[in-house]
Parts: sequence; structure tokens; C-alpha cells
Amino acid sequence: MTPINRRLLREDVYGEVFERIVHGGLTPGMRVRDTAIAAELGVSRTPVREALVRLSEDGFLNADAGRGFRVRALALDEVLDTYPILWTLEGLGLRSSEPLTAAQLARLDELNAALAGAGDDIPRRIALDEEWHRALLAGCRNRTLPRLVDGMKRRMRVYEHHYWQEASVEQSAEEHARIARAVAAGDIDAAVAGLEENFRGTMQRLARRLEGAVPAAAP
Repeated sequence: MTPINRRLLREDVYGEVFERIVHGGLTPGMRVRDTAIAAELGVSRTPVREALVRLSEDGFLNADAGRGFRVRALALDEVLDTYPILWTLEGLGLRSSEPLTAAQLARLDELNAALAGAGDDIPRRIALDEEWHRALLAGCRNRTLPRLVDGMKRRMRVYEHHYWQEASVEQSAEEHARIARAVAAGDIDAAVAGLEENFRGTMQRLARRLEGAVPAAAP
């Protein structure tokens, strides 16, 4: 097997295990055995082991010395710490953006309509929501900032799966529409405030799901 084929195989295994973690096939605290995954996928243990090590480095698994890997448990602190950073970064991205073109604004509407029609397909909701937020920052002059946001959102996908189990897709689409209208009108202050409202709602629903209530002093 050539090195490039091995790399692709490792990526395929990573993607498969990642999807199972994000979408509930592997639940928090569950042990992940490389031998079982290798047998199930019909591959050797080497690319599986490499993928699990990378998932551990990316924060999705905990490496238990001598005992393999476990799916990392969800944590309220991570939710309360991360979502304020996300709304702050995206707000900064909007404030440092060129005005969106008519085509870019139309793309926001197109993605939002698709989100509203996604039904109960949670993976599709997550993908469309991420793509909408990415399109919102299409004019960002700071090219590092969108990459930071993408990396943080990738880590939070497992939380987003829980969020979308009870969230109203119609409410999210309405919030997106208000943000897009503010951007189209050049009212960036309103758009930034709408972003905070959108992310804060996600944070609060997740907090209720994890611990029953949002602390009064939440950021």
C-alpha cells in the first residue's frame, strides 16, 4: 500500500469514528476498542490506532494509559466557556468584513431556507447551520479568524447534536434571517447582537440539557 493510500485510509477511519461520536453511535464514557473497530471496518489496527490517537489529540476521546480510549464526557463548563468565545469571534469577524455582495446575501437566504426545511435530519441541520455561519463571514478580512471559528465549531459538534435534538429549527432560521437582514441593511451592531442571541440560546439550551438550568452568572 502506498503512503498516500494509507493516509486516505486513516482519514476514512477518523471520519467514521468522528461521525459516530458526534451523532450518538458512541456515547460519552464508552470505551472505544481499536480491535473491534478494525474488525468492523475490515481494516488493520494501524490506521484505526492512528485515527484514535488523533481523535484524542483533537479532544473527542480520552486516552486511558494501558486501557485504550473512551469517548470524552460532555461538560457544562466547556459549553459556558466556548459559546461566548464563538459569538465574540463571529461578531469581530462581521465588524472586520467587507459588505456582502448580492450573491453572498442570496446564498445566506438559500442556506437558511434549506435549514428551515431540514426536518429531523440532525446531521444536515448541523452542516447547514455551520455553512450558514461560514457564509456570513465570507467578507471577513482577517483570514485567520474563520479558521479559528471552524476549529472550535468542529470540537462543539458533539454538543450541537444534543442541542438539535430539542431545538426549534424554525426559531434558528428566524434568528438567521434577522441577522442577514441587518447585514444587508448595513446595521452591523444589530447583526452582532443577533449573533450573540443566536449563540446564547444554544448555550442556554445545552446547559439546561446537561445540568437542568443555566447559572445566573452565565457569561
